[in-house]
Amino acid sequence: MYTYRLGFIGCGHMGFAIAKGICDAGKMKPQEIAVYDPSEHVQQRCAAEGFTLAKDLQELCTDSETAVLAVTPQICDSVLESIRTYPVHTIVSVVTGFSIAHIRSYFPDAFVVRTMPNTPLQVSCGATALCASGNDHPDTFAYIKDLFSTIGITAELPEDQFDMLVGVHGSTPAYFYYFTQCLLEDITARGMDEKTARAFLVQTLIGSGKLLESDPEKPLGDFVDAVCSKGGTTIEAITWFREHGLKELVETANGKCIDRAAQLKK
Repeated sequence: MYTYRLGFIGCGHMGFAIAKGICDAGKMKPQEIAVYDPSEHVQQRCAAEGFTLAKDLQELCTDSETAVLAVTPQICDSVLESIRTYPVHTIVSVVTGFSIAHIRSYFPDAFVVRTMPNTPLQVSCGATALCASGNDHPDTFAYIKDLFSTIGITAELPEDQFDMLVGVHGSTPAYFYYFTQCLLEDITARGMDEKTARAFLVQTLIGSGKLLESDPEKPLGDFVDAVCSKGGTTIEAITWFREHGLKELVETANGKCIDRAAQLKK
């Protein structure tokens, strides 16, 4: 009998978002989650949430039903090498670029679920793509998918599409935040109170998302046109964006993001 249902190997921004989101959604109690992370800041934050801090990786792997691999790609191989002799039977990976086959080269008999979530899982508004290894464990996969489904939408996708996902939901929260930051800095430089401007920007971002969600069949261009009256204010900005290549800028930036995901692939 395992002591913990989930054992997080690394619990930075993404790992913490998953763990906290699952607990906040009522799917798991904090004491059912164990964490191993050398960062003192991470340890303090996890302890404050009620998660158990494992003294080492051996304890975490031995006592956890499922190991959640939530480290950076740069150190993932060294972590996998250090735990390969421990009794790990189920692995959920959130590591960008690391294929199921590569993880199973360390754990040939383990059931591996590769995921790509995003940080809004922390407020139960995330999105997670999942892909499972071929050794059939339908009940385990259904359980893992259900965990992620309680904190956002999920979809099963072929592993060869995972590189493209960074440009759909993995990295795009940062795009939205950065665009909002640019708008906020511009409007406050023009004299508006920052607190008020931020509140309006955030609520507009949330409301715009809800409108998009309310009519998934409606072309995105129609949403743009609905705000742009002829000869009005909004069309001035949209026309400038179009004439100065915002679409091409986004394509180039997104391409760099996707290319980097391909470079990290193993």
